[in-house]
Amino acid sequence: MADSRHIRFLAAAVRAAASSLALHRLRTALSVLGVVCGVMAVLAIIAIGEGARRETMARIERMGVTNIYIRAADLTGAQLLRSREHHSAGLTPDDLERLRRSTPLVRNLAASRDLSLDVTGMPPGLAPKILACDPAYAEVLRLRPESGRLLAVGDMEQKSLVCVLGWQVAAALGEQGRVGADLHIGDQAWRIVGVLPRYTVLSAESVRVSMKNVNEMIFLPLAAGTGRARDAGPSLTEIIVEVVDRGRVPLAARILRRTLEVAHNGIQDYRFIVPLELLAQSRRIQRTFNLVFGAIGAISLIVGGIGIMNIMLAGVSERMREIGLRRAVGASPVHIAVQFLVEAVLLTLGGGLLGVTGGIGCAALISGLAGWPVRITPVAVLAPLAVSICVGIFFGLYPAVRAARLDPVQALEGTPDGIIF
Repeated sequence: MADSRHIRFLAAAVRAAASSLALHRLRTALSVLGVVCGVMAVLAIIAIGEGARRETMARIERMGVTNIYIRAADLTGAQLLRSREHHSAGLTPDDLERLRRSTPLVRNLAASRDLSLDVTGMPPGLAPKILACDPAYAEVLRLRPESGRLLAVGDMEQKSLVCVLGWQVAAALGEQGRVGADLHIGDQAWRIVGVLPRYTVLSAESVRVSMKNVNEMIFLPLAAGTGRARDAGPSLTEIIVEVVDRGRVPLAARILRRTLEVAHNGIQDYRFIVPLELLAQSRRIQRTFNLVFGAIGAISLIVGGIGIMNIMLAGVSERMREIGLRRAVGASPVHIAVQFLVEAVLLTLGGGLLGVTGGIGCAALISGLAGWPVRITPVAVLAPLAVSICVGIFFGLYPAVRAARLDPVQALEGTPDGIIF
């Protein structure tokens, strides 16, 4: 019975609070404006931040969190001269063998070199990237053929003039891009032995593309492709190391760094890219951004809460006779306090709901105009809404207590001295 009385009392307080707020629609709307803006800002920031976080994590994870990428560095003239003085020739097949023998933590290694060769028959606007690689390259990056086959060990040993096409290159060539056709690359005719499927940015196959668009690439055997390019440079552009286990990646990275440092006589003519380290760094940066943006949104909510407190204090002064009358007919100080507290909570709750709606629309608008990914999560909706309710309770508590402490007799007379401190 006691619970039902409390429920009826609370329901009556909500109805009375709603009626009181409806009498001053313009003032009510203006008082919740700060809360609306604060909730909109918090929700939009969380949605955009979550979308960016997920896309960044997906891109890094598609590189393979068990992979370590070692790439030849672009050296200036002075750096190149210094590397030659220290007898460092960049990444070479010897480095590949050194890394293979350096630690048992290495599961697989793949080597590749970017080539600059002309491709005959390509339509305007499409300049395929040509990559000479060994058969392990497809294994490490989880590539699978849609038709034909991938590069094999025999292609390397025999220096066969064969190639594998990315989906977009094969589609652009039409009939000339099918398996078995010849493709003129440079001054040689290369037999097409395989075509890759189409890999989208968020491919379900989780292809580890090393930040390269395999759809626009042509793969040649490393042994056959080396020496046919116009440009000079290191014999290898990139070495990809696959580690046996994700937990062993930091240790393997330290060993591999030290191995190359000794082999290259301390010359940094290469650079390490460890996706697992990038993943951890991205998470730290995201947490920092969330704290900063959350603080900005919290400031907006606090400003809105201060506005509501001002409105509630003004309401207490305006409604002194009403408060005195209610006290005279039996209302307790608790009833008066609950009445004003419910009004404050209704203000912030209404502002929170409007802010959530506006925040979703704002996030969608930003995504459409700027092309940024957004992700509306339950946390993005519930967190600012819960905070807005807490703001209403916090900033509505003082006006509610102030109203409850009014002396009934003096409140009926409408004198400000009726407040008991």
